[in-house]
Amino acid sequence: MPDFENFTKAVLCQGEPKRVPQFDGTVAQDIKSRLLGRPAEGIEAEVDFCMKAGYDFVPLTLGFRQTIRGEKQGIMGATQMDTTVLKPMEAQYNPTAESKNTRMWAEEGSGQIHDRASLDAFPWPDPDTAYDYDAIRQVDDLLPDGAKVIINIGYIFTAPWMLMGLEDFCIALAQGEPLVLELIERVARTQMRVVENVLQYDCVGAIRMPDDLGHTGGTTVSPRFLRQYIFPWHKKIGEMVHAKGLPYLFHSDGRLYDVIDDLVECGYHSLHPCEPASMDIEKLKQKYAGRLCLCGNINLDSTLCLGTPEEVAEEVKLRLRTVAPGGGYCCGSSNSVPEYVPFDNYMAMIGTIQKYGKYPIGGF
Repeated sequence: MPDFENFTKAVLCQGEPKRVPQFDGTVAQDIKSRLLGRPAEGIEAEVDFCMKAGYDFVPLTLGFRQTIRGEKQGIMGATQMDTTVLKPMEAQYNPTAESKNTRMWAEEGSGQIHDRASLDAFPWPDPDTAYDYDAIRQVDDLLPDGAKVIINIGYIFTAPWMLMGLEDFCIALAQGEPLVLELIERVARTQMRVVENVLQYDCVGAIRMPDDLGHTGGTTVSPRFLRQYIFPWHKKIGEMVHAKGLPYLFHSDGRLYDVIDDLVECGYHSLHPCEPASMDIEKLKQKYAGRLCLCGNINLDSTLCLGTPEEVAEEVKLRLRTVAPGGGYCCGSSNSVPEYVPFDNYMAMIGTIQKYGKYPIGGF
């Protein structure tokens, strides 16, 4: 049975909950459909999947991420719509030729916004009317007792560089072009208003901010820039979330050692996905135990994709033994669960968490 209070206790680092919660940001449609035994389409299927798979929540995406990526409302692996401003490209790793999955790739060179005229001409969404908040009500009607909704918003840093194109964004940043800061503010104010709107719903249990800041070697731009122009917006949103007494969750790929203290200062309670190629989760646990819940870390680069179910199970048990004691850990993929993860490996991951993730940890 879902137990969001158990999830909250883990995320807020309030000691050991009853069990280690599962946490994944997105799961591919094909995997969801196979687990359900029917097409995973619509909000009802989203709720059914999350509950059957053992999560304590149902994720929804609202805000500028939808504008950029064209994501449908219930996101755990949502298909992409044609309204995205990014380039669609057929997935290179589709399991079958008939698969309808597509991947949306960011503009590496020049994006849609490159000067003041294109900034003004961009079809900026009205945060009060552009997004379907009724989806939250629909999920609320379907949620079983004990479950909550986690709203994915984020994209304070990611959306601006995607709109400009990474190369143009970095060049403009190096040249001190004021367009960069104007674009960040336009995006951030939209996202703040979306957060304000979603916090009015009682079924919302947490706010999650996906905002990729780094790669395996470090942050994409200097920590100084992030501290001056990005993190203040994250902190303002965090103050709104804290005022409601809700968990505030952060997602970013990459090596974030230089800015983790800044994320804590922004008010974040958890960090996801702790990629093994980028950071040592055991060292993170030693340093941030009691201050920051760590989420994920089951290796998508190797074990989940290329290993056997038995190897996946062993890695999960290793994380449970080394990271879960004392609380402050949610187990799941070190990024997401895309369509190229074998179904049996996904089932081995969640099954092992459920079997061995009960506190006190040990005995296996």
